[in-house]
Amino acid sequence: MMVFLEELMAFLGRFHPILVHFPIGILVIAFVMAFLEFFKKENPYRPAIRLSLFLGSTAAVFAALSGFLLSRNGGYEIEVLNYHQWLGIVVAGCSILLYLLYREKSRELRWSRKIVRFRFGVFSLLVILLGITGHYGGTLTHGKGYFIEAMPQAMKKTFAVEESNEEILIVENVQQAFVYEGIIQPILKQRCQSCHGDRKKEGELALHTKESLLKGGENGKVLLANKSKESELYKRLILPAGDKKRMPPKGRTPISPDQIKLIAWWIDQGASFDKKVGQLTQSKEIAAILKKLETGQQDAPKVLYADFPKAPDLPKGKMDAWQAKGIKIIPVAKENNLVQVNAINYPQFNDKDLQDLLAIKENIVQLKLGHTAITDQALATIKSMPFVSRLHLENTKVSDNGLLQLKGLQKLVYLNLVGTKVTVNGLANLKDVPNLKNVYIYQAAGGNNVDLKVLQAKIHVDTGNYRLPFIATDTIKF
Repeated sequence: MMVFLEELMAFLGRFHPILVHFPIGILVIAFVMAFLEFFKKENPYRPAIRLSLFLGSTAAVFAALSGFLLSRNGGYEIEVLNYHQWLGIVVAGCSILLYLLYREKSRELRWSRKIVRFRFGVFSLLVILLGITGHYGGTLTHGKGYFIEAMPQAMKKTFAVEESNEEILIVENVQQAFVYEGIIQPILKQRCQSCHGDRKKEGELALHTKESLLKGGENGKVLLANKSKESELYKRLILPAGDKKRMPPKGRTPISPDQIKLIAWWIDQGASFDKKVGQLTQSKEIAAILKKLETGQQDAPKVLYADFPKAPDLPKGKMDAWQAKGIKIIPVAKENNLVQVNAINYPQFNDKDLQDLLAIKENIVQLKLGHTAITDQALATIKSMPFVSRLHLENTKVSDNGLLQLKGLQKLVYLNLVGTKVTVNGLANLKDVPNLKNVYIYQAAGGNNVDLKVLQAKIHVDTGNYRLPFIATDTIKF
């Protein structure tokens, strides 16, 4: 009989996520009606308020009871659970009190006569408590920082919200540490288990134990030993930013490049659960990443344009004239006058307009000239802008000959040539651009594949026409 009661209580506790939203909605509606009544002499909402409070207080009691039963299963952070639990009890108590205060006889009873005039204040307090209780409930489900970490940076600055400092993984004598227990599992706990753990199993996938990791989720296994590129656990980490299947999802703190490399290394080394770091083969890159774990060293985020010299002041008169034409001049760095020039709203932008921008040649670091009327002559002008690092020339009349002019751009790292007259052969003119990293040139005409391969050894040339890999969980194959 006792076993049955334990199982029954565990079962009833699972209704908490369903029951908890019912009192919130009803009590908020009741508050809106009480708010409207507060500013009117007549009381048209009083019967509806009483009914809503009766239903809301009853639902709050059941939600609190089911929450208590659910908490008995364990697996929750005690401090957060206690806040959520006691606040839930207070909400249930306040809603019952309010129901009694809004009854017709509330002014006749001795105990309520003195406090009935403060009932709207009590109602306001109840709504605030509902929000706080819900916040702690969300923290229990999604982990600390779930709400704040997705807040826009401008709002964080306005409300002086401090970023939560995550615990940094430090592994003493890393070569003697067990790879899974000491490195991989802590990474999964930090980045994945709020959605794929013992409490929450999205897609029926849990990553908190060896057994659950090997079992996989509703779409099958996520871990294939020695095959990181075929393992869903790894493939979902390297999808492009913004992809719906990328993990962790948008709005959550992303996993670091070093952590991704460690997971891939562990899988390719056999995904062992009982071997030590020193027993596995390590490349120089992996050895360096592992060494950093001993001190907790983390790669400092790169500050964009931090190595650029301080730019001169911008000429206000000319700035206003350019802005009036539709040429957007946008600051890109703090405490510097570096700018991006964007001609998106001025498709008539031509070679002469670009020459006029030489007045701020030492300020320009990005040029977005796509879909404008510029020609190869414009590239001769750009050659005189020493700090251009990103150059958008898509869908313009630029050709192979114009690329010769870019040879002297020491800072250029990105070049978009999509939809231009540039051919694969013309890309050979870029081999002397010292720091160029990425070139985009979809549907390029002609070209020598051998020359392209030589160039790609130095520069990533994206020519398009690629196929997206088919993932087992995809429903549509393109």
